[in-house]
This record gives sequence, C-alpha cells and structure tokens, in this order.
Amino acid sequence: MTTRIVGQGSVSGAGASCEALQGPHVLAISGGIRGFLGTFGIWALLTGCVGHVGSNGQGLGGGASQTNGGTGTGSPPGSAAGANTGTGAGVGAPGASGTGAGTTTTMGSAPTSGTTPGAAPPTTCTGPQAAAVRLRLLSGTQYDNSVLDLLQVGGDPAKDFGDQVFQQLDDTRVEQRANAAAAVAHQAAATLSTWSPCSSPAPGATPGAATGTATGAVTAAVTACEQQIIDQVGASAFRHPLAADERASMKTLFDAGITEKDFATGVEWFLTGVLQSPDFMYEIVKPAVGEVAGEVRPLAPYEYASRLSYFMWDSLPDAKLFAAAAADELGDPTKRQVHLQRMIKDPRFMRGVERFYSSWLNVGAFSEVARDAAGFTGDVVTALSTSLLMSATQLYAADAPNFSSLFSGETYYLNDVLRTFYGVPSSGVAGSGTGFQPATLGGQGRHGIVTHPALMALLARPAESFPIARGLFVLRSLLCMDVPPPPAGLTIPQLPAIQDGLSTRHRLEAHVTDPACSICHKVFDPPGLALESFDEVGRYRTIDHGAPVDTAVTIALNSDLDGSFSQGDAFVAKMTSSVSVRSCFSRQVLEFALSRQSMDPADACSLDAVARSFAPSGDLKQLVASVASSDAFRLRLAEGVAP
Repeated sequence: MTTRIVGQGSVSGAGASCEALQGPHVLAISGGIRGFLGTFGIWALLTGCVGHVGSNGQGLGGGASQTNGGTGTGSPPGSAAGANTGTGAGVGAPGASGTGAGTTTTMGSAPTSGTTPGAAPPTTCTGPQAAAVRLRLLSGTQYDNSVLDLLQVGGDPAKDFGDQVFQQLDDTRVEQRANAAAAVAHQAAATLSTWSPCSSPAPGATPGAATGTATGAVTAAVTACEQQIIDQVGASAFRHPLAADERASMKTLFDAGITEKDFATGVEWFLTGVLQSPDFMYEIVKPAVGEVAGEVRPLAPYEYASRLSYFMWDSLPDAKLFAAAAADELGDPTKRQVHLQRMIKDPRFMRGVERFYSSWLNVGAFSEVARDAAGFTGDVVTALSTSLLMSATQLYAADAPNFSSLFSGETYYLNDVLRTFYGVPSSGVAGSGTGFQPATLGGQGRHGIVTHPALMALLARPAESFPIARGLFVLRSLLCMDVPPPPAGLTIPQLPAIQDGLSTRHRLEAHVTDPACSICHKVFDPPGLALESFDEVGRYRTIDHGAPVDTAVTIALNSDLDGSFSQGDAFVAKMTSSVSVRSCFSRQVLEFALSRQSMDPADACSLDAVARSFAPSGDLKQLVASVASSDAFRLRLAEGVAP
C-alpha cells in the first residue's frame, strides 16, 4: 500500500522519499511488542521525510535551508534532502513597505543599491498566496511538551533529538526516538491515574496470558477503558479524529499487550506505538480529495489547529482547540480571533514565546561560552542565559507588551550570582539569592535586549570584545540582511596581537584598510563598534586595553538606522522606533512560525501584511495573532490530487 502525504512523496514503494523502518529500528524493548510494531506501517518511524510532493506524485528534493542570491542545489527527486547551497549572497535591510531597501553585494564586489534578500515581491497581493508545506518533525521541546500535556510525563525525553525539524532520520536518530517512546510509555503506564480518562482495572484482574480467564464484568470494564484511552489519547496524539483503520490498529496493539501480561502492559504497548507513529512525530499535511495542483487552499481544520498550537503553545492542541477544528470555527476570521486571544491568555503561551526568543537570541550557544575574565564561571554562564531569556519574555506579562520596551530600558533580571559578578548591589529582597529580580544598570548606555550583558558576552571572544560578531547580529537578526561568508581562497590578514594601549577598534582597522576585506567590513563593522562600551563579558567600560573606548560610527545600510553618531548608544536607541527593525522582527516571528526562512515568492504578501500591521502599534501579542492569521501560515499551495 502507498500512502501520499503532502511534503514527502510516498511512504512506501519504489523511489519513495520516506522509507518506513521496521525490525530492530522500531523499538529497543521486549521482542513481543517489536513483532506487533513491525506489522503496522503506521507505527514505524519514517526516515528521510524531507522535501515536497510534486503534482506527479514524485518526491521533490528540498534543502534544509535556502541561500538567496545564488543558484541552489538540492537533492534528486525521491531522495532525502540536504542543505541547499548558493553561489551568491546579498546584504540588504527591509524597508517600511516590506519590499525592502538595502545594499546588495556579490562576493568580492562593492555594495550597490538593491532589495532585501528573500521572497521577491509578487506582482499583486489581491488574491491569496502561499507556499507548499513541507513535512516537519516535532522539535525536541515540542515533543517534551506534548508528552507532558498528553500523559503527564515530564523530564526531558527528547534531550537528544535536537531542533532540526527537517532533518533525515538516520539509524541513530531513529533509535533515540524509539528509546524515548519506550521510556515515556513505561512511565505513563505506571502512572495511569494521572492522565487516563478512565480507571484501570485492578492489577491481575485483566484477561492475559498469565490467567487466560476473566469475568464478563471485568472484560467489559477493560474493553470500555481501553476504548476511551484509544479514542481520547490516540486522537489527541494524532491531532485528528481517528479513522477506523487507525483505531483498529491501535486496538490490536493494545490487546496484544493485555494478552501478553496485563492492562498496564497493553497501555505501554499502545503508547509505545503511538509515540513512534508518523502522525505523532511529524506535522503532516495530507492532500484533499479532488485538489488541483497549483491552487492555493486552506490547511484542513485539524492541520491548522496543530500548526497553530505548536507555534503558540509549543505543544499539541487542547480539547477546546480540537473542538474548534471539529466545528470549522478556525476558518472564520471573527471566531478565529476569539480562539487566538484565548490561546494568548493561556499559561502555555509562554512556552511558544520562550522558544521563539531562545531561537532568535541563540540561547543554546551559551553551552559553548567560555571567557578568560576572573570569576566568569559556569554558574555565571547559566545565569546569563536565564537572565537574557527572562528579560525578553517577562515583557509578555503585560496585557499589551510593546516592541519599544524590548529595545529600551536599563532593567534586567539578575540573581545574586550575576549581581556579584557585575557589581550590582543586592536587591534586598529576602530569599532572592537564587531567584531573579529586576535590577537597573543605569548610566551605562544600555538599551534593552541588544545591550543585555548576556548578549554582549555571547557575541564576544574569550579575551576581547568582538565587534564583527555584534555587527553581524545587528545586520542578520535585527535587519534581516543576508551577509555572505568571505570568498573562498581569500587570505584574511592577521590582526595585531592584543596589547596595552591598542583598543579592539584600532586592531580591526587592518580589515578596513585592506581592499579585499573593506568591502564587507565597512558594512558590518560599524554597528558592532557602536557596542564597544561593553567588554567580552558584557560589562560596561570606558577603557579598552588601556585606550579610551570610541563608539562613534557612521551607519550606511540604506535603512532608517543610517546616520552619523558621536556615541554608539544613540545608534542603539534609534532601534526603538526603527521601522526597518520592526519589519525584520515581524519577519523573524513569521519564519519561526513557518519553521523556515521566508524565501518563497508566495511569502512576500504575508511578510508585507504582517509588517504593515505590526509597525504602527508594536504590540508583541498582536503580532503573534497577525502571523497566525496570515496567508503564509493558514494556507498552502496544492501539489497534487489525493489518490
């Protein structure tokens, strides 16, 4: 049997892009369940499920990333996709209109006026436009939150998964997921009363291999509870109502476990299978009956509910969202807004917020941070990563958190470890030593998240600040500019050694004076030099290696941040009202929601609409609702007719 799924080609059959795994890959537990899992393709993990399905039913290669401004090379039809590569790259910043205004460079050439890299503006935005949807894995945090909400099993079962949602699953990754599923299922079976919709039969009372007998009443109770678990938990895990064959397959697996030993074993086998099913592990979009390739159509109600929930809550839909999908309320703009506002007010909303900022600010990179400064211990690094995340996400405690607050202010969340390291007086709040409390770092020219000590430390080197990394952060993460790597074969001149009397800024002049380097460094060095008031651990300074700190810069990016600034903090302060930065931030949120860069031309209308909606108000919560209602998020380009 061949099953078509949008974004992957065929699950089985010759030339399929997704290969069902069976045998030893399925599960690293008892042999009894392994045999049953191998019987059903629905239970097997998929490997290589990356790419698209063309209208001819063949899998199309698609890279994990796309590089703009050059020719990309993907994978051949029907194969797992690798990273695309490009020969060219641009540098540009988005403008107020969303089409962008900036500078574009080809490696080795001087910057020229150009447009924002990414989605080319369409000729018209009068009709709906959307790109094809790719099959994607749940991220590690989405997996963890899903099993927590579904089965009340905590911890970090997906700790080894990573967050590459378009990766091909090799044998090692398959085994990791199989072992995680087995561990979660075992714990959930042992704590059935915390999540089950029904009370399990008494131990030893269920019909099984050990006894072979049971009363009619017990059998009826077992059957009823089993069916409730399948109908409720199975449907929630799959994020859609179960089809008859899905329910039958689940019951077969459940019954096999009961026969093997007891009801708890049936639960464990059932859950082990569900947690390895493609319908749980992946966000799947299936072709609709009669759809025509090339048409733009809405995601099916349950598919949209799933995408919405994993974007906003970083977890699966709850019962109310499931019911809204069943009633097709999410397709109605007015009713959809009611559900979006409910989701924003739910505590789970902070999961999605935290995951966005963890991604945007690259919080995971703190695991690699080491600095030579005395007292910069592992405890300081851990506290910094927490502080950075809190300083961004705590804004969302307000009813209408604003973009301007994110890029302004001198108050950050610090615990006593950070207060001691940065010389900030104790908060005076009893018992606050290990907790994080607001602390003001006044008189240091700080402006919100951009000058947070943690971010400045992250964008540095072990013994010195790193204006290049800070400048690239401004261009890439705050202005959405595409900055190419140095051309292949370029000999990068060695900078003078660190020495007293020679500031980091003066040492970098070798790059600016060298013709081969100056083309790019004149673009991305100035934004980083504006942040030279902060050393390699994010402390404020006026002296750098015995020389006065100079943060005067001239910014020439063809954006509304351009100008000459005698003090770098004036440049940073300008970000608060920058339409270019707001436009980029809205793009970052949309790309996070889509789990991909907005490179497809069909994304351009949504990018423009979301940016225009966000720029005047700067309302961070409304931005989430705007993204969730955008065509790029709600709709998809049809790729073929369902068989």
